[in-house]
Amino acid sequence: MSLSPHDRRTMIAGAIGNAIEFYDFIVYAYLAHYFASQFFPLDDPVTGLIASYGGFAAGMLMRPLGGVIIGSIGDKIGRKMALQISVLMISLPTFVIGFLPTYDMIGLWAPILLLLMRLVQGLSVGGEYSAAIVFLVERAAPQERGFFGSFSPLGAFFGLLIGSLVTFLCTLGLGQEIMKEWGWRLPFIGSVLLMFFGIWLRSKIAPDSIKQAESANSPVLDAFKTYWRQMLSIGLGNTMTGAMSFIGFMYAVPWMIDQGGIHSTLAFSINIVSLALCCAMTMMGGIIGDKIGRVRTVKIGALVALCGAWPAFLLFKTGLLPLMFLGSLIIGTAHGLFCGPFCASMASIVPKKVRVTVIAFGYSFSVGIVGGLAPMLTEYLVGKLHFVMAPAIVIMAAAGVSLLALMLDPLWRHNNGAFPEDHQNLKQI
Repeated sequence: MSLSPHDRRTMIAGAIGNAIEFYDFIVYAYLAHYFASQFFPLDDPVTGLIASYGGFAAGMLMRPLGGVIIGSIGDKIGRKMALQISVLMISLPTFVIGFLPTYDMIGLWAPILLLLMRLVQGLSVGGEYSAAIVFLVERAAPQERGFFGSFSPLGAFFGLLIGSLVTFLCTLGLGQEIMKEWGWRLPFIGSVLLMFFGIWLRSKIAPDSIKQAESANSPVLDAFKTYWRQMLSIGLGNTMTGAMSFIGFMYAVPWMIDQGGIHSTLAFSINIVSLALCCAMTMMGGIIGDKIGRVRTVKIGALVALCGAWPAFLLFKTGLLPLMFLGSLIIGTAHGLFCGPFCASMASIVPKKVRVTVIAFGYSFSVGIVGGLAPMLTEYLVGKLHFVMAPAIVIMAAAGVSLLALMLDPLWRHNNGAFPEDHQNLKQI
């Protein structure tokens, strides 16, 4: 596929915010055990870790509200404005977390300030993913919307990959003791490079002011009053997105260390391979979706997750490198095939005037609830109830919900890939 320099800039501009967002979230998840002692000094280590994941969940639970706010800006003022606001609100709190004083320095104010940063981030990321999706697919040719749209989740997975790599290198170079003392700050402070690049890149986006005839008087009211069914369908469809993203790639690392008996270096390496595979399969999923059908390809990804999550975590549990790499192949392939073509699929069931708002709330509500609570639930099942295969069960349950939604809802079953505003015949998708 031949891409012009303009196409490449468009794709990178759409992806960069998600890269920053997921860079922060995976760094936070990986370093949660440091936060448990630095910001939540409780007597019970498991309880402290659950409290730390609670800070993670707080940011996730703010996503629906952020989806409404940023989504409304995207539908009323323009996609560019929404993207510029969201990238700034994501970047600054990530950088500030690297300089926050700990509980020993300022007492209760330490977890309060950390929680505040997470809430600001949650607001911004609620609209980032959906605004990026809409920005990308609306600037693509109809037959390439799956491929262009795949760059929104690709940015997210790239952020996960970079966050994993930076955390891995810091841990490897500094060691556990220095990381616990002050080294945990470096991955957050280092995000400033992504921040400046993202702000600069999005400032170069061509303006896209929404015409009065194309906008709703109140995108939020219109979305909830008229398009609530589309929001519900998008939310149910994204159940797997939340669980797989934050269990399959984030929680899986400390789980492999504890249950597989491997060193953190190997666990990080396995996860980096899994994320690299996911990046490749996300683009491939977008391309395949444009060829054989986007919703069909999404269903294949959900089915692979439903059938493959349990074997994948059994392979992780062996502690044997070749088998663990095979497990990472299952996880990466499932999520890439699912997320790659799903972006254009979501955009195709919503009219332009409320597209960002509807996708933002549906996606954010689902991923915020499922993704925010899944690590806490899984840690409780593993740490308190000693059910070590809980991560696989959580992913399988989420994949099952998504697959049923895609199979049963007529919005997906009768989806032909065309946008409501399209006035041309597209091939059946």
